Amino acid sequence: MSGLNNWLRNAAGAVSAGMMLLAGASYAAPAMVEGVWLTDAETELTIARCSAGYCGYITKIVVPDRLKKQYGAELETLDPASYTDVNNKNPQLKHRPIQGLQILTLRATGNPYYYEGEIYNPEDGNVYAGSVEVMHANAIRLKGCVLYVLCQDQEWERVGN
Repeated sequence: MSGLNNWLRNAAGAVSAGMMLLAGASYAAPAMVEGVWLTDAETELTIARCSAGYCGYITKIVVPDRLKKQYGAELETLDPASYTDVNNKNPQLKHRPIQGLQILTLRATGNPYYYEGEIYNPEDGNVYAGSVEVMHANAIRLKGCVLYVLCQDQEWERVGN
């Protein structure tokens, strides 16, 4: 009889563990697009879930060399945390900080490696139709288009790899 009791306890434990695994499966694992990414300009952008799907926020500003050359010593005296969205077409938004600015709004498609949405470019103040494709675990390709004809793309690497 004790052999049967041991077997029942083990079986009950296995069923219980299986139920916990199934319950855990209902929690969505992070999408491969989520994380911190290094842009071509070496700025860091964090992509996370948001009410619109996935949103990308500027989390570390690095001034591109071309702007350093254009503005020189004047730029060196400024703290990147003080940069504002001066090129925004909406005058009411020109004073919002670049640090933390949402520049990507992405929606999942039927393909877990491909997302569509909008890209805001603070350098020119325009919003573009765009997409993000997960190339592999540590690289994504961002593509922005004007009228779906004139397109540019960049590959970004995951920070920390």
